[in-house]
Amino acid sequence: MGKNRAFERTYSLNVARLKHGSNQEFFDIGKDFFEYNEYSLVKNGKVNVRLDIVKYNTHLDVTFYLEGTVELACDRCTQPYSHSFRSEHRIIYSFDKEMNFEGYEVMYVSNQEPELVLIQEFYDFINLSVPIRKVPDPDVHICDPKVLELLGLNEKGEQIIPEKEDEEEIIDPRWAELKKLKDKLKD
Repeated sequence: MGKNRAFERTYSLNVARLKHGSNQEFFDIGKDFFEYNEYSLVKNGKVNVRLDIVKYNTHLDVTFYLEGTVELACDRCTQPYSHSFRSEHRIIYSFDKEMNFEGYEVMYVSNQEPELVLIQEFYDFINLSVPIRKVPDPDVHICDPKVLELLGLNEKGEQIIPEKEDEEEIIDPRWAELKKLKDKLKD
């Protein structure tokens, strides 16, 4: 439990220390963060996080700016490659459930809580940056040519279109007779 508490403190925002008005906080996320979240799509990376925080009596308006590189497994050949990303997200942490922040993502927190643990938010925002199809550009990563050949792709990852053979050779003779019958009915 002590190790988890120390880890949580690393990725926490000390609300009591914030002054009213504008504030900034910075976090560096590395391999230890991804190891802590064992079911994450990302297993390694380096992400810099900047928080722009505006503290009010009733809420915190926090904008998350994430920029970094994460290691992903290529969907084609399963080899690791680096994926760079940049993202921006906004959350309002409200101390008052009666306040209405329509159109914004709002999380209600107790104003008695001295810290906000941001592990879940960082985890979510990083995993949202992972593309659905994890196939890098050829200038970033080149898959094994044998794997590409098995998938019917060229070295650039493009579909190989087989050359068309003469249709007469590949048509079953029974279908050829039916085609002749169809052509006669058209006339």
